[in-house]
Amino acid sequence: MRISEEQYGDYIGKYQKILYLCHRNADPDAIGSSFALSQAFGGTIGAVDDLSRTGVSLTKIIGARVLINPRVEDYDLVVVVDTSVGTQLGERLPANYALVDHHLDEGLLEDALFYIQKPAKSTAEIVWTILKENGKKVDRKAALGLLAGMIADTGRFKRASPGAFQAAAELLDAGGFAYEEALEALSVPSDISQRIAVLKAASRAEVVHQGDWLIACTTVNSFEGSAAMALVDLGADVAFVAGRHGKGDIIRISARSSREAARKGLNLAKLLGEVGKACGGDGGGHRSAAALEAVGDPSAILDACRKKVAERLP
Repeated sequence: MRISEEQYGDYIGKYQKILYLCHRNADPDAIGSSFALSQAFGGTIGAVDDLSRTGVSLTKIIGARVLINPRVEDYDLVVVVDTSVGTQLGERLPANYALVDHHLDEGLLEDALFYIQKPAKSTAEIVWTILKENGKKVDRKAALGLLAGMIADTGRFKRASPGAFQAAAELLDAGGFAYEEALEALSVPSDISQRIAVLKAASRAEVVHQGDWLIACTTVNSFEGSAAMALVDLGADVAFVAGRHGKGDIIRISARSSREAARKGLNLAKLLGEVGKACGGDGGGHRSAAALEAVGDPSAILDACRKKVAERLP
């Protein structure tokens, strides 16, 4: 059931033990949003498997305590935060859950007890509206966490909407800190493993010339998202990077596209959702940045993604 931001307080108030659950490799938007909600309404923060490097940095700055792989059965309600599809939660999707998210995938909506899903540039923007509509004050750390999440998900406001700029100004005023402090919360030392993965991805990339578009596909053992972003920065219009994760044949593919490809109608969230389901998994995300998890051969799944792009871009 869809509810408004104003109704959130009434619905969440029906439960005693609440868990705010973030997706795998939880990023600053998920961490900052969960922290602000837990501070305002009470509850525990959890994440599936791990946190991203910037997520770890943010937790230290704002003092957020995040349980890794918590027992969802121990809570009356699990609020899934900043998560578009169930595969991002592994086996930890409980029977009773709610959803607060800014993606437009429908995978988690049908079974949610209640949800707030809007096409904002970050979940942090939605959470900020929830807090305002319910008369909740934020302290410095909660405001800092929300702004850091917005900065991360908008690419330092390169993809920001007017609403995002307005929310950022309000958070700076409410928190009483400088914009530079939020940027510093996202600063992490250069990781040599990440740099190696990106370089290997580029050296292994197979580039296909499809009409006027360049589609790059490659495989790495980690940092798929960073590698896909780097390939687009190097000149690819669309990049798919596959890696094998966990036990068995679970394949994770991260995809990125150029602004021009998105303007021409390419929607990576829908594309990876289709390919993921066809391969026994699921996928989703944003128009220009998305991911999937499925089972099978990485080369075959990459080829399926490439063919879908060929169908969509003239």
